[in-house]
Amino acid sequence: MISQKNIFRTGSSFVAIVCLLNIISCNPGSKDTIPAVNDNSMSTEKSVSQTSTPAPTPKVDSATANANTNTAGGTHANASAQVVTIENMKFNPATITVKKGDQVTFINKDVVAHNATETHKAWTSPMLQTGQSWTFTPEKTSDYYCTVHLVMKGKIIVK
Repeated sequence: MISQKNIFRTGSSFVAIVCLLNIISCNPGSKDTIPAVNDNSMSTEKSVSQTSTPAPTPKVDSATANANTNTAGGTHANASAQVVTIENMKFNPATITVKKGDQVTFINKDVVAHNATETHKAWTSPMLQTGQSWTFTPEKTSDYYCTVHLVMKGKIIVK
């Protein structure tokens, strides 16, 4: 016969393990915890070195909003929009190539909140809840990551 005491021990051990895994998977990071290398990119091009510039003030739109309604930089006559979907704890595609002046829209289709932050803090999105999007115009090639989930990395190549 299984005693109530053994059930309680097994149940509380399970809860403790689940809590620990949850804490490990949702590391909030810090300004000192910046990934050095974009290891999920297939690009072989080198990143342009970044200078310290203030982060653009973002505007958060719903995922169904028009992608060109929220810009953080200038556009050119032939500007186009690129979309990066955040889903299953990944940026998809992990590497995109855009022309100077093109816009990039991040859409969070994951079940948890994420953001996108350039590794040298030149730009950062707000925390995007499920269904929210953020659009900006990148000025330089840059690596980026999610400050909440440090394993999530991506790269924007500006040509």
